[in-house]
Amino acid sequence: MKIESLVLCELETNCYIVSSEKNSCAIIDPASDAPEIIRFIDERGYTPRYILVTHPHHDHIGAVKELQAHYGAQVVISRIDNAIILDPMPMYGTKYLWKVKDKLFTADRLVEDGDEIVMDELTFRVLITPGHTAGGACYLCGDKLFSGDTLFEGTVGRCDLYSGDFNAMLRSVDRLAALPGDYDVYPGHGPATTMERERAHNEYIGMLENEGLY
Repeated sequence: MKIESLVLCELETNCYIVSSEKNSCAIIDPASDAPEIIRFIDERGYTPRYILVTHPHHDHIGAVKELQAHYGAQVVISRIDNAIILDPMPMYGTKYLWKVKDKLFTADRLVEDGDEIVMDELTFRVLITPGHTAGGACYLCGDKLFSGDTLFEGTVGRCDLYSGDFNAMLRSVDRLAALPGDYDVYPGHGPATTMERERAHNEYIGMLENEGLY
């Protein structure tokens, strides 16, 4: 497995290109600038098989529709969060609908917790981690965790947007921290980290238990 990344759009979203030994690849959260992503992939001779969406905020899906049309890759999103793609008005309202109205896509596969996406020798396991959105998904591949806007270095994603829930977020990061062993964590924004580092230093992990809220 080879992991490469592009930092895209005004919110500096991490778009990950995960390639297999056979040069298939999965594109995780193509935030914007489809031509740049296409150039990057084509220069390396990769064949995109999947576009994995962690959640449907505009800064994570901006290039999905164009890449789907260009490559024919399967778009994967959680069944819960796909409801936002089908009806974005509750999240964006009339004021901000312009951010996504031309970028909405038709998903090829709706996933639930525990589902697996197989690409050559690689298997991505879906972990539904509500908090940032109701159906936010992390993708676990071996000892690599693509955490979207659930878990960041030293913090967690915001929970004050549509379908966000702070207590659900705390339960989600506790679940991630309870995974056995260590993992390299690749978040939706900011630098990569490790699960051991977050277990030791992220104040949100264990907060519910520490405050007796479980």
